[in-house]
Amino acid sequence: MEVLPLRGATLRFAVAGDVGDGTTDVAAGIARVHAAKALDAVVIPGDNFYPCGVTSVTDPRWLIITPLTKLGIPLYPVLGNHDYCGSSNPDAQVRATGVVPFWRMPGRSFVIRNELADFVMLDTNPYAKGSSRDAEKDVEKAFVGSVATWRIAVGHHTIVSSGYHGYFPRAEHRRMLRLLPSLRASKVDLYVCGHDHHLELVAGRPRMLISGAASDPIPPIALHPSTIYPSDARREGGFAVVELSAAQMTVTFYSTEGKARKTLAYAR
Repeated sequence: MEVLPLRGATLRFAVAGDVGDGTTDVAAGIARVHAAKALDAVVIPGDNFYPCGVTSVTDPRWLIITPLTKLGIPLYPVLGNHDYCGSSNPDAQVRATGVVPFWRMPGRSFVIRNELADFVMLDTNPYAKGSSRDAEKDVEKAFVGSVATWRIAVGHHTIVSSGYHGYFPRAEHRRMLRLLPSLRASKVDLYVCGHDHHLELVAGRPRMLISGAASDPIPPIALHPSTIYPSDARREGGFAVVELSAAQMTVTFYSTEGKARKTLAYAR
């Protein structure tokens, strides 16, 4: 379990998924936002290295995420499909906790807690492949006894999305939809993911935040009827920032350069 200290009455974290080879640009944008109003963390919802993940703690490919480590705030990643491919060793990313500055991944799945929000960080790869349903148990266990105001789940794979992976491969999409009952039973407020390379917020229980546009942005293929943002199938890179207080959740979408595009707020 990780404890994310709460420095004030709000919790602010950026979400930048599928960072791959776009790390330098998106880190500069996040730095601008952080300088204007401090962030507490960066959540990276998978595909942390392109084209494939690292093989060891000393793999030179760790240099890819160096721009993010220079932000000086905790980085909380989960594993994506590209973190498994080729000769990648997903556990090398786990072992890097305490070695790579500000990198916090104590397990393939883990929990983050503070007074305002509890997070379950999920490895959705075996779940999406159909080789394990442990993600359901991880969600249920994470929030037993939780007294936090907000409950957030983070995984790489989409559940509801206007991008390619919101529809295909069909078998994978059907399997990811099976996670919804566990999320709803555990009263999760927000599911955060990447996998699709665009920015989107979808209404529902829970709300779905897709933020996988940190590199190689790809426009949605067909906007979902419950999509709140964007209003059209645009190609845009960037990231999101979530701000939580006892009374409100705010989601702001930013360009890669750190320019605010849209802010949406929801009362508790």
